[in-house]
Amino acid sequence: MLQSYVAAGFDPAGFWSLSPRLYLSHMRGAGGRLQREHRDRAWLAWHVEALHRQDKLPDAEKFITGKAGTPARQSPEVLQAMGMAMAAAWGAKGL
Repeated sequence: MLQSYVAAGFDPAGFWSLSPRLYLSHMRGAGGRLQREHRDRAWLAWHVEALHRQDKLPDAEKFITGKAGTPARQSPEVLQAMGMAMAAAWGAKGL
């Protein structure tokens, strides 16, 4: 158990003061961290290869933040039509 505890990255001096429940909690936390790190590396590898296959790279800001920029403003007529369609779909009376 001590060997696994140290392999998980914990200080061996702290091992001897742990209850079995705390030991299990530490090891489960370390397992979750390792799974998250693996997913992060897999995500990175997939995106490196996907970007490598692109003829043209996407805009860095859009790719990193996931934001497409400022959306186009809608005209008052379009907003009114959308509001009326929603009101009709929700069963509003007296439109």
